[in-house]
Amino acid sequence: MSEEDLKNNHHSDTVKTTPATMPGGRKARIRWDSSNVRSHYPKVLNVSTAQEEITLTFGGDRTRKAAQDEEGYQLSDRIVMSPFTAKRLVTRLNDVIRTYEAKFGPLEKGGSPSTVKSPPPAIQPELPDHSSEILSEKAGLLFQLVKNLNLEVGYERSFKVSEKTLLENRFLLGFNKSSIKQNPHERILEICESMEMPDALMEDFSEKLPEANYVHFGFEENERTCIYKVYLEFYDKIQEEIKSQANESEHFLLHLGFKWDVSDNTRHALTKYTWYRSLAVEDILLRLADILDPEKYRKPLEIAEGVLSIASDRIPHHDILYLEVSEENNPRRSFDINMYRAALELRELHPLLSEMCQHYLIFSETFNTLYDQVKTKIFGHLSGGIDREGKDFLTVYYGVEGY
Repeated sequence: MSEEDLKNNHHSDTVKTTPATMPGGRKARIRWDSSNVRSHYPKVLNVSTAQEEITLTFGGDRTRKAAQDEEGYQLSDRIVMSPFTAKRLVTRLNDVIRTYEAKFGPLEKGGSPSTVKSPPPAIQPELPDHSSEILSEKAGLLFQLVKNLNLEVGYERSFKVSEKTLLENRFLLGFNKSSIKQNPHERILEICESMEMPDALMEDFSEKLPEANYVHFGFEENERTCIYKVYLEFYDKIQEEIKSQANESEHFLLHLGFKWDVSDNTRHALTKYTWYRSLAVEDILLRLADILDPEKYRKPLEIAEGVLSIASDRIPHHDILYLEVSEENNPRRSFDINMYRAALELRELHPLLSEMCQHYLIFSETFNTLYDQVKTKIFGHLSGGIDREGKDFLTVYYGVEGY
């Protein structure tokens, strides 16, 4: 938010409403009245705790020294909260600080605004915040392995929503294989070995790698563990087949995804992404309804249809890439609709994104914290359907950047 926006909000926008899901699933709007809020800029704070409450005490004005070796401050404001509210506050503050440092540079410990460093000149994607050091280590390893290739890659983030679950620690690092000038296959395989890709997947990956033009390395954290992913993309091969009319089919294997649990690589899956070429929007809608039964999954289907409708107003249908996703030996069946060419910002989809989180019973403050960080990013593609455990989901990909 700009300084001008902040002033306008402080002086005139004293009443706001935000959507929320109340206990029992009832939809409501929360009315926030800030007309009596006073601004205070403390120089000091103190934190104390009792069994059922945590207290923050703030102050700023100096007092007379009681002794030569004392420094006195007048404490003026006290905030008492439950431990649960305090924990939510810590989460929100961490999110805000990460956003601040990503934009303006790191804050020195115990420093003041004068000690803030200038932002770095190059884009340096922030590592996702993970729930344990082990998971953070796995994400950091992947970044380092790709960084060692010494080439520019595309960095894409995403967030996945299912019932009462919002997963945002997800990213992809992709590049054209030809950008590796020497021994590209060997170097890519070395990364896979360092990631401990299981032997059962490595054999298929090595066989298919020469046919691929793009490679994408990915990471995601779910409710229980985290997953490594490597995707092979065969777009150039498909285009050659289309031009030579060697393949008259209207659907093609565009991606192969090789995925495994980083803590137990015996748990793995091979995912196929089939591209249905140049489908009309009406045909895409029919296929979506075949994946998400309108009787059972009406709301996620409506959200997907709404996003597709907005994008199709911007670009012709042949600029929309529609894929269907499947895996053997589990119930997964889903879709992926790439709409990057529509150049939509996520904030243009805010009503639909808000509906999505309300439907899946995500706390509004959890969604808003994420949304405020990414709302100006370019929306990329929407995936959804039924996952490996038979649950419905929607995933939003956004903001490919050069890294």
